[in-house]
Amino acid sequence: MFYIRLLVVLLYELLLLIAISFVVGFVFLIFFDSFENDLLRYLHQFLIWAAWGAYFVISWKKFGQTLPMRSWKFKINLESISYKYLLLRYIKVSIFWIFFPINFLAVLVLKNKFLHDIKTQNQIIDVRNKPSNK
Repeated sequence: MFYIRLLVVLLYELLLLIAISFVVGFVFLIFFDSFENDLLRYLHQFLIWAAWGAYFVISWKKFGQTLPMRSWKFKINLESISYKYLLLRYIKVSIFWIFFPINFLAVLVLKNKFLHDIKTQNQIIDVRNKPSNK
C-alpha cells in the first residue's frame, strides 16, 4: 500500500508541476511574446526548472514535505534544512529523475530511499500513525 500511495503522490506532484509550468509559460509569453530563437526557448525551459526548484526547496524548508506529500501523509526526514543543502538536493533530484523507472524501483530496494538519497540519511516516512504535537 505504501508504494501505491507513493506513486499517487508522484502523479499528484506531476499535476502541480504542470500547473507551475503553465504559469511560468504565461508570464514568459507576456514578456517575450514568442519563442523565436533557441535562446528564448532555453531561457523558458530554465525558468520552468527554476520555478519547480523554488517550489520544492520552499516546501521542503517550511514543512519537510510538498503539498501532495501532506495530503497523503508522507514526509522526508531531511538530514539538513539549509537552503544550500536543499538546492543541491533539488539538483540531484533533477538528474536522477531522468531515470524514473530505476529511481522508483530503488525505493523498493533501498528501504524508502530514492537514488539521490543513497549517501544521506534522508528517507520517506509514513506519518499517518504518528501522534501530532498539538
